[in-house]
Amino acid sequence: MKSRDDLLSEARGVIPEMSVQEVHNHLESGASPVLLDVREMDEWESGHLRGAVHIPRGRLEAEAESSIPDKSREVVVYCAGGVRSLLAADALKELGYVRLISMAGGYEDWADAGLPSEQPPTPEEADHLDRPELLEAEIEHLENRITRKKQQLKRSKQ
Repeated sequence: MKSRDDLLSEARGVIPEMSVQEVHNHLESGASPVLLDVREMDEWESGHLRGAVHIPRGRLEAEAESSIPDKSREVVVYCAGGVRSLLAADALKELGYVRLISMAGGYEDWADAGLPSEQPPTPEEADHLDRPELLEAEIEHLENRITRKKQQLKRSKQ
């Protein structure tokens, strides 16, 4: 049976890694990869890369193809510290994605470097937005969060 270290070592053999500064420079050079955040919802809500797609690691195989249909497009995967993203990129490779990069250091290093990020607006902020697409995104986010909380409650009662 493989250990966690074995899995990470194997993934590093097939998935290239970029530091947060390298990813930032790549984006600044005009590259337009899919930025895939595989952290959990509470982590996502604390801040994420601008324009990122959010699919928690536990739902990746179920949701990747509908969220990222072009398997030939470059995908930069990140998590909090660089471990989940490496394993997630390896899973995406198994699904047929061909241009994968794991962001070493993850969002923690990104935030520590002061690189650009965003947070979903709070409901109070969304009430006064003159951009309805942001309000729609916030409503969808809150509806998804309520659904997950209801599922957690249901499981806890079983």
